[in-house]
Amino acid sequence: MRHAALLGLCAMLAGCGGEDAQPEPETFPEKDWPAEAEALLAGDDWYRHAVFYEVYVRSFQDSDGDGIGDLKGLTSRLDYLKELGVDAIWLMPIMPTPFKDSGYDISDYQGINPDYGSMAEFEALLAAAHERKLRVIMDLVLNHTSDQHAWFSESRKDKTNPKADWYVWSDTPSDPNNGCGTANPTFGDSAWQLDPARGQYYFHRFYPEQPDLNYRSPAVVDATLDVARFWLDKGVDGFRCDVIGMLYESATECDLIPETRDYVKKLRKVVDEYPGRVMVAEPSKLTDASGYLGNGSDMFHMAFHFGYGYFWGFPFGSQNATGIVETFQKSLASYPSGAQDALVIGSHDVQRAFSVAQGDDTKHQRAALIQLTAQGTPFVYYGEELALRPGSQQIVDQRDKARTPMLWDASAGHGFTTGKPWLAFGAEAELFNVEAEQAAPDSMLSFYKALLTLRRGRAIWGTGQMEILDTGTTSVFALYRADDFMAYVAAVNMTEEARVAELARPGLGSRAGRVSGSGQLTLTSAGGTLSLPANGAAIFRVR
Repeated sequence: MRHAALLGLCAMLAGCGGEDAQPEPETFPEKDWPAEAEALLAGDDWYRHAVFYEVYVRSFQDSDGDGIGDLKGLTSRLDYLKELGVDAIWLMPIMPTPFKDSGYDISDYQGINPDYGSMAEFEALLAAAHERKLRVIMDLVLNHTSDQHAWFSESRKDKTNPKADWYVWSDTPSDPNNGCGTANPTFGDSAWQLDPARGQYYFHRFYPEQPDLNYRSPAVVDATLDVARFWLDKGVDGFRCDVIGMLYESATECDLIPETRDYVKKLRKVVDEYPGRVMVAEPSKLTDASGYLGNGSDMFHMAFHFGYGYFWGFPFGSQNATGIVETFQKSLASYPSGAQDALVIGSHDVQRAFSVAQGDDTKHQRAALIQLTAQGTPFVYYGEELALRPGSQQIVDQRDKARTPMLWDASAGHGFTTGKPWLAFGAEAELFNVEAEQAAPDSMLSFYKALLTLRRGRAIWGTGQMEILDTGTTSVFALYRADDFMAYVAAVNMTEEARVAELARPGLGSRAGRVSGSGQLTLTSAGGTLSLPANGAAIFRVR
């Protein structure tokens, strides 16, 4: 299979094919990179050097032919993830749910969705992953529950039951002490829903079937911290915390108010009781995650960098790097020491990278190159490594278009199921699947594998110094990455025409050896002259 749209960009990486690829110069010192990777991923700071992979269990691998992905199916695909270069897996919600919000409406915090299997099968998944030195983190959805949760069933009975104050109730569809509750919710027209049984309105930030918990009740604080302990005791390696900034509301503020920060610090103390476990925040403020990181060690280990991850389509669409420069400069300036970016170019909540790139695989690759070379921890959404196409069927909401089943081969069920898939496959499934792309040196899968190989064992990518280089043009974005052992320049041409940029940064390195991509870098005392082809990108080792 050939990908004409790639325009040779897969030659960006040594070993990915193409006449333009060049190995690292022999004059640069090397290490035993597999051994370095093992050491970096063994300590408590493993997450800084890891690559995470977001999995929607329902859409990843069906093991029993019912058309729904499950835990046994995921377990059977762990070797694929290991070969890809992944170090950790983030599981979207796997707890019991009425499925009004694709599992983000949880009806039992200490169970497993029977569609996905049993607790024993989850424990087997954990054991198999850990045997392969793959970590597993879970979605922790604490802002709200399902209206089918036992807690809400009791709370709605009357105003005097033991859980009467576990949710946010009001006699009217508003609350002067809860200014956020007067605004429209994320889904629907009203944030308040009348409950006939109790004769009051309950607050819901999201769907009406997702009532918000009341964290001003000490019992709710204790119960939710116990949920975290339950899964940590099972052996999970941490949590991705869903809409965590919205736990408390006040008359004037909706996001990450002081009470929410205090709760996060309590949660962090619980997680810290288990060595090597981590937390990553989903910020509600899409362009500023700094508040979630505390002093660098008392709140979240990582926060998603949505300023780049959810908006990269705009600068690439305008062929202007200004927005990318500004968002990374902001994080460099505002993050506390010890904080870590979690870097994405897609997720279950937004369009697939293929869609954002408007079908231009070179644009997808250039966006991924920035994600994978900027300082931080990459999170790859399942199927992104295939340029998985969106679907058209909608069962829950429009986000289903980016949640179609994983494509493993060109068979009728595409290796995902022997039955009818719960959600229709995305477009061009017979061409863009794992089996087809593994056989193609110029495929998106080959591109991702090569980039992840270049990252592996090299501490510089996760924790090395990062500078946004002055290129003298908005048409070229360039990063300088350095640590005590080595240094790289990573550069992307935002445009469809060849570009030359002057890098104004003395002391970049001793010489420029291209380790990926197309283009040239000539170092000078003032910095260097960088030449990139149309739609081009490159990584140069300079020390």
